[in-house]
Amino acid sequence: MAGMRVFVCTLAMMVAAWLGAAPVIDVDVTGVAKQSLSLSGVTASGAGAETFLKTLQNDLLRCGWYRLAANGQVKVTGQLTGAAGVNEQLTVAWPGKRFAWPRQAMSAAEGRKHAHELADTIVNATTGEKGIAQSRFAMVAKTGTSRTGQAIEDLYVCDYDGYNITRLTRDGAPIIGPRWAPGGKQIYFTSYRLGFPAVFVADVETKSVTRLAEFRGLSTGAVPSPADPNKLAIILAHQGNPELYIMDARTRHLTRLTETKLAAEASPCWSPDGRKICYVSDVAGSPQLYIVDVATKQSRRLTFKGGESVQPDWGKRGIVFATKRGAPYRVAVIDPEKGERSLRYLTPQNEIYESPSWAPDGRHVVAARTQGRQRTLWVLDAEEKGEKPYQPFSGGSTQWLNPAWSK
Repeated sequence: MAGMRVFVCTLAMMVAAWLGAAPVIDVDVTGVAKQSLSLSGVTASGAGAETFLKTLQNDLLRCGWYRLAANGQVKVTGQLTGAAGVNEQLTVAWPGKRFAWPRQAMSAAEGRKHAHELADTIVNATTGEKGIAQSRFAMVAKTGTSRTGQAIEDLYVCDYDGYNITRLTRDGAPIIGPRWAPGGKQIYFTSYRLGFPAVFVADVETKSVTRLAEFRGLSTGAVPSPADPNKLAIILAHQGNPELYIMDARTRHLTRLTETKLAAEASPCWSPDGRKICYVSDVAGSPQLYIVDVATKQSRRLTFKGGESVQPDWGKRGIVFATKRGAPYRVAVIDPEKGERSLRYLTPQNEIYESPSWAPDGRHVVAARTQGRQRTLWVLDAEEKGEKPYQPFSGGSTQWLNPAWSK
């Protein structure tokens, strides 16, 4: 069984972050080849400086590419000073290469941002991979149930390590499938705030929420193409049953990609190059994954086994999705070209994980885990080999679900 690595964004950690306390995070990963990295040459004087160093260390461990060593291949040296702001005078060196990091943060919060930026710079420079330290989560908080039995939910965002949690909606209506727009400034999501499912767009900076467009019947699942943010994959039922369309966000022009009169489509996601879309259809009797070529409108079935395959997200290492195959929902990865023979699981059998979303590094996945009545957000490492124990976090009555990792 593919192994699993868990760290971020459970309820207890988010509450700690909200209150300004440092979250407790498991950062030990074994079984993956790592470069040794040393921070022993960095001195930190003052609260702001210490926060910077702790944030940098946590980022470099969470990314999974390094292990700490007194005399590492990658060496970070220099001085951090400051109680509120941070004076950053650092040098990063590895065999044959180096770069300087002379920066000034005017506050501890800005220092944390600089630490995230430095961590991602180190990852990219020394591994060629994208970092995750500057990425964010969108997620849905369920805080209760109304008198009519409707879920009370709102949309939130936070830094990938659980800090800076921000509430974006306040109507308490059920929310489905938040998806980030390229650039990380907008989030598309489906809400029942009007009494029926409709697509809305939230501006992360201003917290304003607007309806994408008015359609008769259901509209859901809007997600922009990574190649053209004005091109949206969307599910609409204005002509009958739910079908997959592409909508031009500027002109509202629609291009229909599927036509399944006795079935329904859902949950589209784009290939990294923007040429194909993976989606869910029950045309064969149960929800399974399909891929459509946008140019030719030709679809092919991707998954064939199990009772359900749903909630896909397409990254550079394959399509991650939730599947029921003789067990509760598990998170699996499949190669879109090799199909079922390439499938591997990221989560153990008999534990419930749903709504997986790739990190920008194409290695980590955030997913919602259900344990009894508690739902929390967990991060999985898709590169980990061998099964590892993990530490669950819980507490309070809020349920955290439907996560989306900014790309």
